[in-house]
Amino acid sequence: MMTIADMEKTIIERLKDRISGVEVIAFPEKPAEYKLLHHKGAILVSYRGSSFSEPRATDVVVQERKVELDIVVVMRHLRSHEGAYAYLDAVRTLLTGFRLPGCSKMYPLREEFISEEAGIWQYAITFAFTMPAIELVEEEQVVLLKKITVMDDYGITEVLR
Repeated sequence: MMTIADMEKTIIERLKDRISGVEVIAFPEKPAEYKLLHHKGAILVSYRGSSFSEPRATDVVVQERKVELDIVVVMRHLRSHEGAYAYLDAVRTLLTGFRLPGCSKMYPLREEFISEEAGIWQYAITFAFTMPAIELVEEEQVVLLKKITVMDDYGITEVLR
């Protein structure tokens, strides 16, 4: 089963391998302190969250997990070949239909404008995919019977093991 960190790392590697000229990193842990230092821009990858279906089995919890990841495009230009629009198109093309191990193919859910400040444009594209969510089954501790004593109208019967 892929962890959230594995998903993020795999997406970052795919984007880094196929998109050049910009920084591709995990979303910063302190977004308010993030400063775009790259001369063109950056692509930031983050886990948005998951939703889960109702369990399908009665003896073991088996669910479908819908995972959402945000790809934030932060660029110094909007419409040029080095702008936010071009990188949004590139990210959508590279990730639509991409399959992480053990998951369904990725598909886009939405794209949206986040902000513009001092000529730095931010857009987000959200992708989703599904994967199984399965209970970690551990061997149940069962008390082994050593002696059974039954008392009825016929007397007391003992069975030893």
